[in-house]
Formats: sequence, C-alpha cells, structure tokens
Amino acid sequence: MKNALLVGIVSLLATSISQAQLTGTLDQVISPVRPIIDRAPSDLNTIREQARQKLQSSVKDAGALSTLSVDILDSIPTPRFTVPAAKTILSASGQKIIDEIVVENGFLAVEKEWLFLGEEADKVHFHNTHFTIVKAQYLPAFSQWLFKVKVTGNEDEVLHIRNSLPEKLQSQIGRNNIYLSQSGNEINERETKLKQQITAPTHKLRSQVCSTPLRIGMVDTHVSPTHPSLSHLTLSQASFIKGQQLDSNIPGNVDDSKALVNTSNTQYESAPFSSEHGTAVASLLAASLPQSSQLFNASVFYSRNSISQGATLMSLIEGLNYLASQHVDAINMSLAGPDNPILARIIKQLDKQGIQIIAAVGNEGPASLPLYPAAYPETLGITAVDNAHVIYRWANQGDHVDFAALGVSVDVAHPSGKTVRQTGTSMASPRATALYACFLREEKGRNSALVALKQSAFDAGSPGRDRVFGFGILP
Repeated sequence: MKNALLVGIVSLLATSISQAQLTGTLDQVISPVRPIIDRAPSDLNTIREQARQKLQSSVKDAGALSTLSVDILDSIPTPRFTVPAAKTILSASGQKIIDEIVVENGFLAVEKEWLFLGEEADKVHFHNTHFTIVKAQYLPAFSQWLFKVKVTGNEDEVLHIRNSLPEKLQSQIGRNNIYLSQSGNEINERETKLKQQITAPTHKLRSQVCSTPLRIGMVDTHVSPTHPSLSHLTLSQASFIKGQQLDSNIPGNVDDSKALVNTSNTQYESAPFSSEHGTAVASLLAASLPQSSQLFNASVFYSRNSISQGATLMSLIEGLNYLASQHVDAINMSLAGPDNPILARIIKQLDKQGIQIIAAVGNEGPASLPLYPAAYPETLGITAVDNAHVIYRWANQGDHVDFAALGVSVDVAHPSGKTVRQTGTSMASPRATALYACFLREEKGRNSALVALKQSAFDAGSPGRDRVFGFGILP
C-alpha cells in the first residue's frame, strides 16, 4: 500500500525509528542499475544533437544522418508491451467457453461482456435493448451486487456503454478484462554467471521465516495440494473458473484427484486449467510460512496454452470476495493486466478492510505501461531480482515498484511432485507477501508492518527509493 507505507514511515520517525535506520547504511548499497526508460531521453537528445550538427555541415550528409540515427536508435532497448493474441477457449469436447478479444490499449477482454458493481436496484438500468444480465451475484465481503452483462447490440465501445447509464453510475462499469499470470522465461545461464561476476554484492540477504502461524490468501491457478513442500500447511481452495468447483476446505495431505468436482453438462462445460503456476507460487509462500499456517487459494485461471494462463475479471472478483471472507492477513496476486474501474473499487474496499494486496509488477519490460493491480496506490508492487541482486531484465519499472525479491531461476514445486525452476515477478511477490503478513502479526498494525518491511530491505540501485528496486530488496 504505497500511500500507507509513506505515511507509516513518517508517523513512526519521531518515536522509534531513526533516520539512519530508514535510509540504511552505505555498505548496504549496491551499484545502481539504470532503468531503460531513464536512459532513453539522453539517447534521444544525442540523436537530435548529432542530427543538428550534420544538417548544419551539409545537406549532402542526409543519407549518413539517416544511417547514424538508425544506428543509435538500434542501441536503445525497444519498449516491450505485448499482450498475447486473442484466443477462443474451448472445452475438451470443443464447446466454446471464453471468446477473447483485443480491446483498448491492446489488452484482452471477454467479447461484449461488461461488469457492473452496485446495488440490487441498479439492475433496472440494464433492462433495455443494449444489455442482457447474464449473471447477478451478491458479494458478502463487499456488501454489493456484481452484475455480468452482455452487450446485445453492435456498440461495444467504452464511451457508448458508460454513457448509456446515469452519470452517477458510469464509474461502476468496466469490461470483463482478462488478466495474465506473470511467469517469465529462464534467463541464459552464461549471462547469469557473467552478471554475478560483475555485480555480486558482498552483503547477503538473510533468510527469515515467521514464528507465528499466518493466514495468507492467493489468487492463482489451482494448487496441487500433495506436494511435500505444502505438507506443513492447511490448504483451502475454491474455484471460480467457469464449469469448475473446488472443495473449499481441502487439507494439504489429501489426494489431489478428490479436489476437483466437474459440474459440466451438455450446456455448461468447463474451461481447461493447469496447476503449475499456482503450485509454484504456493510453494514459495510455504517456504516462508511456519507450521500450522493457513493458505487460502482462489483458483481463477484457465489455460490459454501450455505456458499462458488467463483469468477474467469476474473470476478475480469472485475469488477476492472468497478470500476477504476468510479474513486473511494479506493476498498475493501474481498476475497483471489493465486498469479497470471495477477492480480499482474492489482493491480500495479491501484496503479499507485492512487486507493488504501484494502484486507482481509484470514481465512486460522496463518501458512497459504500468500494469494492475500492482500499480494501484493501495497495492504493494513487487519486482524480481536474481541471486546476484541484478534486476530481472523483463521486469516492469516505474514509480509503482515498492520492493524487489528473489524471482529469477528460483526452485518451485511442480504438480508432479518434483521441483523445477521458474522466473518472473510472479515468483518474487510471494516472499513479500509472507514477510508483510509476518510483520503484521508481530507489529500488531499495518503501518508498523509496512515500516518493518521497509527496514528489512536493503537499498539497491540509486540511493533511496527508485523506479527499479523501489525501497530495496527484501531478504
């Protein structure tokens, strides 16, 4: 929670925290890693200056000028912001379950589906030729109704849809966007070794496992509960994927085959799903959780292909409603996607309830647009570093980055029972979630927990908070 973190730090300065404690010591600072977007302006200025000089010397040099500009531009890392192509998600029998489309700013959404968050009486505004209510659900944790509506006409643009509602309700409707899990590709082993030789710091991160049992929530894929790394936890999970239902109270030592109940019939079939991403994230949380801790998983992701998982906003909100009802200390969200007014309202309500959201900042590269929910002010945005404290090269950067944690080539659990290695900001956020929850229990308050989290990190990159590492790297 970015605002609360800053306020908490200031409020505790006078009583218990010295300036030296907050800023860290000089031997904690490693060499700066300059973000790509900080380098770009100076590179562009170089292009302009060289172009000006060339033009002044001779018009005949126009061809050389073009070549020079291209050469310099080629040296600037290309901004990376690529959403996968839209897919039609089918059931095992070939039934269409989800029809993805590309919408504003290149993000994904379910075709002609919108969500509205409001009162039950508000449904009267959707009884017209533009909309059909396909699902109405009361959310006990938020004391509001969630409506999923289908556009029946040809108009499916943001302004048209919002303008069809009374002005006071226009901020309460948004597309049924699709959010993606944030695992990345393995980096080259030779490249990693080279970076370690150049930048490996002398200060080593200390390991820390909380001594108090915790209640952690996560929004992810299904978790395979039989992996040995989860045996010391109580795992409870519920599915919010179309056509699937998971037992909401499954101890971690039961047979995984009993966890899933398929509610499909000839009219209503389930979307395909996998357990790899959620099992990996759960194992990273488990590594920092003491005996008898409780882990609550909202399974929301369907499989788009062998490496990509998507979750509709409808599933996300249903999952967050479930987790809020479990009174968890914090919620890990290893996913990213577009800003959406419905998601923003839900995140604000969770914040008011005292539930901290910790989210991966995304793997779209240093020049990417901010991704959500990590970029919301109420959320802690987490980036990834490797064992040498080098930033993950495809991690998003920006003012919304709060902390960094190990997330490159980390050992994680696999549903097969084995251990594999994965990379991405998804793999970094679980550590931050567990640490925050631990400090919350020990410090007996959110502000104190946030300050303790800041104190536990060591400064990296530019002195103080920066756009690459945030406040620093967590142990």
